[in-house]
Amino acid sequence: MKQKISNLQVIFLVANFLFAASVISLPQIIVQIGGQNSWLVPIVMFPFLVLLIYLIFGKKENHQETFLRIFSIGTGSKIREKILLLFFSLFAVLTFVHDLRALIDFIASYLLPNTPIDMLMVLSVFVILYISMAGIEVIARINAIHFFILLIVLTLLPFLLLNEWELANLQPLPSLKAVKSIILSVYFSLSWMGEMVLFIIIIANINPLKAARKAVITGTALGLFLFFLILFLAIVVLGTKIVREATYPSYILVQQINLTDFLDRLDLVIVAVWLPAFFSKLAYLLFAFNFCLSYFYKSNTNKFLLPVGWILGFLSILLFKNNMEHLHFSFYTWNSLGLCLELVIVLLFLLVRKSLKNKDKVISEEKHG
Repeated sequence: MKQKISNLQVIFLVANFLFAASVISLPQIIVQIGGQNSWLVPIVMFPFLVLLIYLIFGKKENHQETFLRIFSIGTGSKIREKILLLFFSLFAVLTFVHDLRALIDFIASYLLPNTPIDMLMVLSVFVILYISMAGIEVIARINAIHFFILLIVLTLLPFLLLNEWELANLQPLPSLKAVKSIILSVYFSLSWMGEMVLFIIIIANINPLKAARKAVITGTALGLFLFFLILFLAIVVLGTKIVREATYPSYILVQQINLTDFLDRLDLVIVAVWLPAFFSKLAYLLFAFNFCLSYFYKSNTNKFLLPVGWILGFLSILLFKNNMEHLHFSFYTWNSLGLCLELVIVLLFLLVRKSLKNKDKVISEEKHG
């Protein structure tokens, strides 16, 4: 029996997918390029992502059957579908390794500095495996609970930091000279935000499917809004100089919360809310890769999860010598590599969808002929 998730769960999944990992260090590179006008980047990016969603879904009346036919395990045999799933699996692996190392480095830097990163990786993979082995329904439920709490906390941030605002940090205001830097910042961000293409493989699990496109667009808007909130607050509270030089500017931002003389460590509370949401994203990435393997095996099975999870966990440690090497990959390699893979996935999906449509048209003509 195919597992089903609601449109509300899809909204939270998409929003968390866009926000959970990008909030760690992406503001740093965006502000390095865009300066004090970087808060415009999520706003400019939104139309591009909406256009991508419309390209993926196509016409509202014919997208449902297409998703069911392409991503039903045990039914696909065409070479195009197999190539598409190969790129899906490659993209899921790279995103998982990249995000897991980002999480481990953050925990090692601020929360558990005396704990070896190997041990942090083992504990993290244990949690991720436990969640992902339960399936997409459990992943969606866990994500919905923790992301809803995170959403409430983040919407309170502007009020908690109100006494730290320095509106002068937003000057000078955007002008035509800033267009080039904003466009370049959008380019560096698209590979992170474009990771949402991995949701194509679970569209067939959404109930009701008719509102899936609206749910994905709503989730995209919510995720970009939260990212805009953090980016705007980082600039207006910390200033561009600190954001450019800090490795984790978002964490430094929440450290500025100081309600009273004795209540000044709310950053730990916020991190405790954010970490489970991040684990939900990593669990979905591992589930997506297992889905691709199950597609080729033509059977829905979890027997690949355990070895794959540990292999990818060790790769996240072995591929990057230190945190600086990982950040260099994140800022200067992933923006091109990730964007290329996302474009290939979308183009292959459109090709597969078109071939199915042409096949149906030929069959229909033969029946009426």
